[in-house]
Amino acid sequence: MNRFIYQYIFAFIFIVWIFISYTPYDEFYANLLRICGVFLVVLGIIGRIYATIFIGGMKNEGVDGSKFIDYGAYSLCRNPLYFFSFLAFLGLLAIKAQLILILIGAVFFLIVYHQTIKQEEKFLSSKFGQSYLEFLEKTARFFPRLTNFYCPDRIEVRPEFLHRELKRALNWAIGLFALCIIELLHYYFYLPNLFFLY
Repeated sequence: MNRFIYQYIFAFIFIVWIFISYTPYDEFYANLLRICGVFLVVLGIIGRIYATIFIGGMKNEGVDGSKFIDYGAYSLCRNPLYFFSFLAFLGLLAIKAQLILILIGAVFFLIVYHQTIKQEEKFLSSKFGQSYLEFLEKTARFFPRLTNFYCPDRIEVRPEFLHRELKRALNWAIGLFALCIIELLHYYFYLPNLFFLY
C-alpha cells in the first residue's frame, strides 16, 4: 500500500476527532501547546521552502542527471522536506492541545515515511552508486545534524518548483487557521465536546 492511502485514512479519523473532542487541560496549558503548534507549523513551512530552494525538480535526477543534491538543507539530513513536514504536521496536531493526538500522529508519520524513505534510498543508491552510498554513511537520514552543514557559493534554483512549494505553504497556513477556528467553536460550545482527551 502506498503512503497516500494511510494518509487518507489518518486524515479521515483526524477530521472526525477534531470535530467531537476537546482538551481537558486548563486554558494556560492548552494555549501553551497551541502556541508551540503555531511555531512548529511556521518553522515547518520555512524549512520546506528552504529545502525546496536546493532540491526543487532535482530530487531523482540530480542537477545534471549524474549528481544528486548533497549540500544546503541536504547536508543537514537526507530528507529535510519530510523532516520539516513532520514538524508542521505535529504543529497542526498540537492546536488540539491533546498530547495523545500528537503522540499518535508522530508514530504514524515516522512509520509511514520510514518505508517511503527506504524505497527512495534504494532507488537513489541504484542510480548514483558508490557516491550516494557514501552520502548515506555521512548524512543523517531524518533528524538534522547541524555540524554537517555545507553550501557552495552558487546553486541552481528552479523557480517553478519554488512557486509550487509556496502554494503548498498556503495550504499549511489554511489548515492552521481552520484548526484554530474549530478550537474556538469548541471553546464556545458551538461544536460538541463528546470526548476530553489528554
